[in-house]
Amino acid sequence: MKQCRFCGGELHEQLTTFLHEHNGQVRVIRHVPALVCEQCGEKEYTQETTHQILTFLKQPSLPAEILQVPAYDMAA
Repeated sequence: MKQCRFCGGELHEQLTTFLHEHNGQVRVIRHVPALVCEQCGEKEYTQETTHQILTFLKQPSLPAEILQVPAYDMAA
């Protein structure tokens, strides 16, 4: 079993949600395969998955749904 490079916990395969923020827009990609640390929650993606995410983010495509998400500001 692989270990987390940050805390040493065990990594397990699971589907995750990937968030990407660029120019004030947040994109959510669901059902992304990753190795997730059971101890600290850190996510590790394969090179292939990372390539798929980057390709997906470059494509102008219609989202499956539009989410309404509350935003908080720690500086306020």
